[in-house]
Amino acid sequence: LIAPGLNQCAYALQHEVMTGLFPDLRHAIAIALDIPLHTFEKHFQRPTLIQRASHYPAGTGTAGKHTDNGFLTVLIQQFLPQPSLRIHTRGQWRDVPCLEGAVLINLGDMLQRWTNGQLVSTAHQVLHRQAGTRTSLAFFIYPDIDANITPLDGGPVFTTKEVMLN
Repeated sequence: LIAPGLNQCAYALQHEVMTGLFPDLRHAIAIALDIPLHTFEKHFQRPTLIQRASHYPAGTGTAGKHTDNGFLTVLIQQFLPQPSLRIHTRGQWRDVPCLEGAVLINLGDMLQRWTNGQLVSTAHQVLHRQAGTRTSLAFFIYPDIDANITPLDGGPVFTTKEVMLN
């Protein structure tokens, strides 16, 4: 085995994200929108979680400007002295400080659509120019695959499946 215990650690981390962090994030979003606390609950009985580890080589690691298409993304970054992650807001790029032990949350396209743009998906990119490598662990969270989602202020119903396939 290359990494004994890796699977066990990965499953434990997924469990912590989905049961220890994500419920509080859903509630915080509901509070921010001034809607009932459990508005999103019925759509997250069997949510989909996609976990991805990204490795960026020293001096040349990049990921172009994009948004994540899910509900939200939980990102655990390797601590580095200089930021590599940037967000695009108000027409300009801003570096995101890489804080030891911090967890970063990106809002996704699905949440933007669900809230009719009240919350906006986070446009971001990676420009890693440092001497060492960079590793990040991303958890892309989606509602139940068969969820029929009605935007908060009306609008056409959409499904998780159609968002994931676009």
